[in-house]
This record gives sequence, C-alpha cells and structure tokens, in this order.
Amino acid sequence: MRTLSKQADKWLGRVLVSVGCVIAALCLGLMGYARSGDVDAGHTWNGDAPAYLTSAVRGGEHQCTITPDDGEARTLNVPSWPNRGPHVNGRQVDPWFAGTAQVSCTDPVYLTQGWMVRLYPLVEQWLVLLAGLVLALVGLNRLGLFRHTSRYP
Repeated sequence: MRTLSKQADKWLGRVLVSVGCVIAALCLGLMGYARSGDVDAGHTWNGDAPAYLTSAVRGGEHQCTITPDDGEARTLNVPSWPNRGPHVNGRQVDPWFAGTAQVSCTDPVYLTQGWMVRLYPLVEQWLVLLAGLVLALVGLNRLGLFRHTSRYP
C-alpha cells in the first residue's frame, strides 16, 4: 500500500478539517436559524419560496392553517420540537398560490422562508452533523494532533 508524502498528508488533513468544520458549522447555524424569529400567533408568508414551519413547543402535533390571498386555505400538522438533540424537526411547505398568505397556528410556531429552507432536510438528519465532526477529527488526526510520541525511550 502506498503512503502519502508528509506534504500531501498535511494538505489532506487541512482539507478534511476545513470541510468537516464547514459542514458542522452549517448544520449548527441552520439549526439555530430555524429556532430564531417570531413565534407570534400569525405570520405572513410571501409565497416566493418554500417555507419551513418548526414548532416552538415540545409534545404532540400542532395545527397550522395557511390562508392565501388568492386560493384555497390548507391546514397542516407540524411535528413538535424534538425532546433531545440539536436537530430540526418541522414541515416544509411549497407554495401553491401566487402572492402572500397568512399563517395561523394553534401553538407557537417558527416560520422560516428563503433559500436556506431547501437545506433543512439535511439538518433533520443526525448523520450529516456527525459526518462533519468525523471529517474534522480525521483531518486533525492526519495533521498529527492525536499522535502519541514519547520524548523518553
């Protein structure tokens, strides 16, 4: 089996640490962003992009009714906030209408809109965060952080 040169090993370690840290930071940032914002009784959804509804309370399912200015109203169930762990558990909704819509829910719910909503299915999975952390640790190992060398014979 061929081994990498020290220079290539160091370069590979830096790349793995960088990629792993970016993945982990993106996951944690999106988890935090899904929990930020207003938890008012009503929200306004502009309908330009998908929306993500995340419950602010634990336990049970929560009902939200989306009433567009033009079109039919829909009622959906939003899963509760997970009991454990740093992950997002919610419901992605694609717009079926043009214009804006009012979102009213039975319990406090976060409404997130925009491009980052498309990344939430990745954040719902524990494995993505775990993969980022493992990549960073493997990279640190490649850089020699976990090598045990004794100065004494």
